[in-house]
Amino acid sequence: MNDAMRCLGLIVLLLVAGPAWSQTIVASVEPLAKLLRSLYGPEVEVVTLLQANQNPHQLALSPRQVMQVRDADLLVWVGAGVEAPLAPLVARRDRVSVALLELANVERREGGHADHGHGHDDHDHHDENGAHHNANLDPHLWLSIKNMQLLAEAVANVMPEGLQQGQPGLWRQQAELTLGQLREQLGPYASTDWLSYHQPWGYFSAVVGLAEPLQVSQQLDAGPGSRRFVALAQEIRDRKLHCMIVEPEARAAMLHRLCPECKAVALDPLGRDQPSLNYLPWLNTLADGFQRCLQAGP
Repeated sequence: MNDAMRCLGLIVLLLVAGPAWSQTIVASVEPLAKLLRSLYGPEVEVVTLLQANQNPHQLALSPRQVMQVRDADLLVWVGAGVEAPLAPLVARRDRVSVALLELANVERREGGHADHGHGHDDHDHHDENGAHHNANLDPHLWLSIKNMQLLAEAVANVMPEGLQQGQPGLWRQQAELTLGQLREQLGPYASTDWLSYHQPWGYFSAVVGLAEPLQVSQQLDAGPGSRRFVALAQEIRDRKLHCMIVEPEARAAMLHRLCPECKAVALDPLGRDQPSLNYLPWLNTLADGFQRCLQAGP
């Protein structure tokens, strides 16, 4: 009997000593989760909604993912203008959500150019759920350190519980330091041409000072016609282009046909290939990849 009482006492002690508070944050895409893991301690579980094998351009949510959106203590997403399938689920939530697109002073790139603020153009429209969309909006807002600094402040304001000591201030300082290092690292290649199937890197290349790439297609699901292909191949030769960045959704075989002599570096603008890295170390891996590609000789 004494042994049983001691065992029961030990169980009670373990329960009392365990974490008294825990929360779950669901981030729609991995780069947002990378930021959140940098800010919060072990009491907060950060879950990435989009799985590595899911195409973000054709997102279909499983019943389990629908439940994750519904039950998250905090949902952090890019916004209805980019993640339309999430919009009706977010509207039905009875807990806090933070959308990057809705933050004041967020940097948007539309039609290949940066737009500071919330201006709209003739391509704006709404879907059947009332969600606002802009056909020209570059959806990769997380590749702007400035945008992620805004997001860090926003999530810390709505959920200060569980933040690591000194956050988000320490992270903001680290972000500024990292930005300076990236600009110094890639500065020598500011005028170096490079090739991309489409252009998911606009926020990143703009902030570190890289040239815009020679772009094969405006859309991933629409390749160039034969005349466009021939013209691109000639332009690649004329410009002596020798670097191509290949993201997972790109048509890699077509890129290799266009530029068989190019140095090809595979990088994922969604960070799905680097799940163990937090946001700033991940940006360093992107910069290293660009440097390897851009410094390759013809």
